[in-house]
Amino acid sequence: MNTMLAQEIQKFLEGEMAEDNATLEYYSRDASLFDIRPAVVAFPKHSGDVKNLVKFMASHKKDDPTLSLSARSAGTDMSGGPLTESIVMDFTRHMNSIKEVGDRIITMEGAAMGYAVAEPGVYYRDFELETLKRGYLLPSYPASRNLCAIGGMVANDSGGEKSLIYGKTHHYVTALKVVFTDGEEYAVKPMNAEELKKKIAENTFESELYRKVRELLEKNYDTVKNAKPDVSKNSAGYNIWDVWDRNTFDLTKLLVGSQGTLGVVTEATFKLISVKEKPCSGMLVVFLNDLKKIADIVNAVLPYEPSSFESFDDHTLRLAMKFLWGFVKILAKNPFSLVLAFLPEFWMVVTKGMPKLVMMIEFEERTKEEVEKKIMELEAKLKSLGVKTRVALTKEAAAKYWAIRRESFNLLRQKVKGMQTAPFIDDIIVKPEYLPEFLPKLYAIGEKYQLLYTIAGHVGDGNFHVIPLMRLGEASERAKIKPAMDEVYDLVLKYKGSITAEHNDGLIRSPYLEQMFGAEVYKIFQEIKNIFDPQNIFNPGKKVNANMDYALKHIKRS
Repeated sequence: MNTMLAQEIQKFLEGEMAEDNATLEYYSRDASLFDIRPAVVAFPKHSGDVKNLVKFMASHKKDDPTLSLSARSAGTDMSGGPLTESIVMDFTRHMNSIKEVGDRIITMEGAAMGYAVAEPGVYYRDFELETLKRGYLLPSYPASRNLCAIGGMVANDSGGEKSLIYGKTHHYVTALKVVFTDGEEYAVKPMNAEELKKKIAENTFESELYRKVRELLEKNYDTVKNAKPDVSKNSAGYNIWDVWDRNTFDLTKLLVGSQGTLGVVTEATFKLISVKEKPCSGMLVVFLNDLKKIADIVNAVLPYEPSSFESFDDHTLRLAMKFLWGFVKILAKNPFSLVLAFLPEFWMVVTKGMPKLVMMIEFEERTKEEVEKKIMELEAKLKSLGVKTRVALTKEAAAKYWAIRRESFNLLRQKVKGMQTAPFIDDIIVKPEYLPEFLPKLYAIGEKYQLLYTIAGHVGDGNFHVIPLMRLGEASERAKIKPAMDEVYDLVLKYKGSITAEHNDGLIRSPYLEQMFGAEVYKIFQEIKNIFDPQNIFNPGKKVNANMDYALKHIKRS
C-alpha cells in the first residue's frame, strides 16, 4: 500500500517521495515521547507541490479516510505535533530559502525594525546569521535555536528566553502564504474592517472562509475574549481571541500556533528587532535556597525590565556538575577555561549546599554603564532579601549559565544511560505570584510518582519546563505518565495557568483542552477546524478530536 501511494504521488510531485525503512523510522519520532510510523514521506520542492498534495488528499479522502498531511520542519517538537501514520511533508530539503532580509523603519517607541521573508524549512540558526548581518533579530527563538526551523516556530507559536520583554512568534508574523483545503495558495495578512467587508463580499473560497470565521467570532465575541488565558504566554488551543477586535481582522494570529491543522504555511514574513539599539549586555545571577522568596524576587526584578529572566533548578545544576565535560565540549572554544569558570559553583555547593533555584537576570542596554547601573541597583535590592548573587558583566562570564539553561535537555537525552527524556509536563505556566505555593506542590507530585526530572524555564513569566527521565520500555514507568499528567494539569488549572506556554498541544496535551477551556470554547475550536478543514486533511488528532488512548499506545519503548 505504501509503495502504491508513493508511486501515485510521485507522478505529480517534483520533489521526492521516500518509503524505505530508514526514512520511515527517522520520521516516526520528533523530540517528544512518541513513536508513530508514517506511510510515506514527501519532500515538496515548492508551493506547487504542496498545492498538488492537498488536491490529491481532497480527491482521495472519501475513498481512504486515513489519508492526511502533516507538515514537518526540523522535528524538534516536544508534543508529537508532526507525527502521523499517513503522509509527512518535510520542508527542510527544498523549501528552505531566505527570500528577503531588509529594513523597514517602524515608529514603535522610536525603534527601527527590519523584516525577513522565509520558507518553513529554513533552520533558525541560518535565518539568524542572515538577519544579524543586517543588524536584526527574531527574538522569539526557543531554547532549541541551533536545531529548530522557522516552520516549527510558526506552527507552535514559539517563545523563549527573550519572550518576557519581546513576546512570542505571533507578535512578529506580519504575513503568511498558506495552502488551504481547496489546494490553492493564499496571502494572509491583517486587514481593517472595511477591507474585511470587501473581502467577504467576494464570491470565492477565500471569502467564504473569512466570512465564516468572522461570523463565528462575532457571534461568540464576549465568550472568546473572556477565554484568553490570564498568563503572559499561551500556546494551548487556537488563538481565537486575537483575530477580531471589531477594528482589525488578523487571520495570521489564528494560523500561527495552529500546528498545521488549518492549512500548510509555505512562506512567512516577520518583523525583526534591531540589535543595534541595545548592543551591551550583562547578567545578575541569583542563587535561591528558599522558594518562598520567588514572588518577592520577581516583583523586585520586573520593574528593571530585563531582556531575559531565566532559571534552572537544583536537579539541572547537579546534571551540569555530573556531565560538566559534556557542556564545555559543546560550548567552549577553550574547554578548560569554562571548567575553571565553574569552580566557584563547585565551591558554593561544597560550602553552602545546592541552591533550589538559580535565576539568570540579563539586561540589554545602549551602554555598558546603563547595564552596570541596573545590575548594581538590583543586586543591592535583592541582597536585602537575603539571597546570594553573582555578577556576570560579559558574555564570557554569562556563558556557563546559558550553557546549563540551553543545553541541559540535549545532554539529558544523550548522557543518561538506559533512560529517556519524557516531555509530558514540559511547558506549564502560572502567574509568578503563585510560584511560592505552586512549585512545592509541583515537586510533591514528582516525589509521589518517583520521577527523576529537571526543571528549567522562564521564571519571569512563571513558565517552567519539567523534563522527567524514564525507562519507557518498562510498563510500570509508562503507567505513571497519565496520572502524573492529570495531577500536574489539575494543579496548573487550579492556579489559573495554561498547560502549555510555548510548546503547543500536539498528541500529548490536546486531550486536555476541553478541561482547560470548557465545553463552550472547545466547541468553538472544533468549529474553527471544521471551517478550515472539513475533510480533516491537515494533521488530524491535534488540537481537537484528540485521543489520549491513541497517544498512550504510541509512547516509544526505546
